[in-house]
Amino acid sequence: MRSLAEAAGVSVQAVSLALRNHPTVGRATRERIQVLARKLGYAPDPHLVKLMHHLRSGRAKTFTASVCALTTRPSTAEETFCDLLLEGAREAARMAGFALHVVHVQRDDLVGERLPRMLRQRGVEGLMLLPMAGLEALDRLVDWREFSVVTATLSVSSPQFDRVVVDHFLNNFTLGEHVRAIGYRRPGLVIHAKHDRRCGHCITAAHAWQGIYGGGGPVQAHVCERIEPAAFRQWLKAEAPDVLLAEHDEFARELQKMRGLTGKLPLVSCSARPDQQGKFPFPGNYDKPREIGAEAVEKLARKIALGQRGVPENPRTTLVRGAWVGVLPPPGSG
Repeated sequence: MRSLAEAAGVSVQAVSLALRNHPTVGRATRERIQVLARKLGYAPDPHLVKLMHHLRSGRAKTFTASVCALTTRPSTAEETFCDLLLEGAREAARMAGFALHVVHVQRDDLVGERLPRMLRQRGVEGLMLLPMAGLEALDRLVDWREFSVVTATLSVSSPQFDRVVVDHFLNNFTLGEHVRAIGYRRPGLVIHAKHDRRCGHCITAAHAWQGIYGGGGPVQAHVCERIEPAAFRQWLKAEAPDVLLAEHDEFARELQKMRGLTGKLPLVSCSARPDQQGKFPFPGNYDKPREIGAEAVEKLARKIALGQRGVPENPRTTLVRGAWVGVLPPPGSG
């Protein structure tokens, strides 16, 4: 670093900050130092990087706004998955020496200057993108080159950052295997079209594979914008499912209220969520949102320590596998 500082005509501190892409060093100076570092063959010692991150984390209590979690969901919205994800993220941030603050992005923030100004004033280095209100394009939200970023959702369509998300395909593939092992032969998936798009069609893809190759014959999924009784009744008659797979608990409750149509068909949740007592109202797949939040923050902490900012050239995805929860009675048991 001393050699780089002498060659660049700056201080060692400026070199350290520039190599970490810190915004306190002007962009032109950062780029000049980074080009010079590559030319001279500079490579950081991974053990020193780890040590310096530990030392910086130890001082993080006086730098309490270094990481922000962003979402377009309103602050009044209650959603168990998102709440649990945030719990895991907060705990991991605390362990890493960061204070995690949640910012609920308003519509005006998508094109305005209020949010970038607020982030700069707070000295924010890292951003975690939480599940959004809908499928969002956030290209103009901030100057992404100023921040280390990790996404914990599939609901950000662009830019594409490194992300930690639910393994929807494997989870629902395994769920289908479990349901068939219990004795059901015609699982019928009911899913909103919006949720299907948001998950990259992974849930319907896993369901289709199980139907075609898993035995028992294919059952076409009921993909809809909303449950229309007439169309739903027609689907039940045409596909004759012996168990209903709902996209998540909220949809399972909606189907539960339609017993006049569904009869005694058992309900399984593709994304089961625990209640306040930690019990699962429906059997099915648990997505482990706490683990997703924790893993996302751990990745973000590493990015901050290494000075990795902006939109990556080759974004990487970490898939978190869920687990079966609850008890599904076998066919004909009740």
